[in-house]
Amino acid sequence: MIFPELLKLLSAETHLDINEAIHSGGCTIRFDNNIDITFEYHDVHVYLFSPVMRITQVLPDDFFASLLQIHLFGVATSRCWFGYDAGGQRVLLFCLFDLDSIEPDKAMERIETLVEQVQYWQENLPKIGQLSSINQGAFSATQHFQSRR
Repeated sequence: MIFPELLKLLSAETHLDINEAIHSGGCTIRFDNNIDITFEYHDVHVYLFSPVMRITQVLPDDFFASLLQIHLFGVATSRCWFGYDAGGQRVLLFCLFDLDSIEPDKAMERIETLVEQVQYWQENLPKIGQLSSINQGAFSATQHFQSRR
């Protein structure tokens, strides 16, 4: 599969301007009226990402440790991973795939999975930040790592 083929699959439902997306090497598509997924193409890889939480206040010390635990091996996030966009002050959820080794139906499944995961984490990640701050004294995800030094 090549990037224009992937875009053609997506354009049927999203009315995407394929030529502009091919020329720029990427695009952002809105799914379910509220989830923006950005597609970036480099070499044979497509990188997909979406914001799941804007950071508007100081986060508890163990918030990012919690993110790392949640996405360990991609099990709880269906092979998607969290990232942090410092410039935009937001937590992203991302995945990637190799166009040379993925069939069109599997590529569409990965995109659908990311959309579902983004929706789930947009709703639930702020709750984790709140729980983390409430229980901050009771549990520290990095406590044992600090004591090993």
